[in-house]
Amino acid sequence: MKKIYAILGAGNGGQAMAGYLSSRGCEVRLYDCSVETVEAINALGTITLSGVYSLSVCPFLVSTSMQEVVDGADIVMVVNPSMYHDSLAKACAPYLKPGQIIFLHPGGTFGAFAFRKALEVGGCVHAIPIAESNTLLFACRSTKPGFVEVAGKKERILVATLPADRNHLVMAAMGADLPEVEAADNVLVTSLDNTNPIVHPAPTLLNASTIEGGRTFLYYHEGISPSIGRLLEAMDGERVAIGMAMGLVPDKDLFTLTDQYRIEYNTTGHDISDIMKKVSAYAGIKAPGTLRTRYLYEDIPMGLVPLVALGKQLGISVRAMDLVVHLGEIMLGEDFSGTGRNTDNLGFGGMSALEIRNLALTGGNC
Repeated sequence: MKKIYAILGAGNGGQAMAGYLSSRGCEVRLYDCSVETVEAINALGTITLSGVYSLSVCPFLVSTSMQEVVDGADIVMVVNPSMYHDSLAKACAPYLKPGQIIFLHPGGTFGAFAFRKALEVGGCVHAIPIAESNTLLFACRSTKPGFVEVAGKKERILVATLPADRNHLVMAAMGADLPEVEAADNVLVTSLDNTNPIVHPAPTLLNASTIEGGRTFLYYHEGISPSIGRLLEAMDGERVAIGMAMGLVPDKDLFTLTDQYRIEYNTTGHDISDIMKKVSAYAGIKAPGTLRTRYLYEDIPMGLVPLVALGKQLGISVRAMDLVVHLGEIMLGEDFSGTGRNTDNLGFGGMSALEIRNLALTGGNC
């Protein structure tokens, strides 16, 4: 019997995933809060994927009704920037039932912890397993509702579940539909494997004059110079140090940024700047046209801020990441440190590395 997927979010990734899963014979229900987007897709009746794919499919349902989309679904897949996780969790909480699985695609940094707390606030009384991936399966852009250009697909994405003893249930449920998924030991692996906070904020801020001047450029191929690349490497070293303190093992469940590109895109180079220029999936990806972008408004408060908080809690130097957080706050006039995820609102403030790891394994009261 084919699986029923409720996909929350009809943006770039949500439409791409809806098209991909529909083409694989799954029943796909697509939710978005935008009436205009939903009406546009329903008027077409199809979602068309171009680029590495050439197909048009008909999703089973496209709706602005959370209840209609979530009710009876096997997997509720959240494909939305992590700053929307809180509101989506509270919106779907009343309709979740035992036996369903939440899949944050991707989870961002510590997404499963944050989503679980939001479900509790939203009134969900069921112990719903919450899986998360380290990254989005596709490099894609939606040119308009119903049309998605897929520049590339990763060879593998890591998936883990909170609590970790539900991993096998999630893999059994999704493995046939998403052969790219690879089980990770726990959500610390997937959270710390998320390198968007490393790759996005610093180059965006350091190219601010070009962006604000209205000049277009290729983000990865032109926007990451050797000196900016060195900053990314310093930030990545801090991320890896946090992972090692959490008990993750290098080259097993903790990989440097350069190793990630080798594994996911089969790309190597002499430094980060060189590697970025060689990733064919990035060839047409332009920089944001404004500083009001998820590269900053998601990846700083939802990514760098919790990494900095955890690093400081564990006594690890996070100087480079902290620098980028403060640079973003000053340039944008925002209080990302006060509004973002931190160890307290994620539920592990004051805990040791061992205690946090145990929380990821057991889920606490899950």
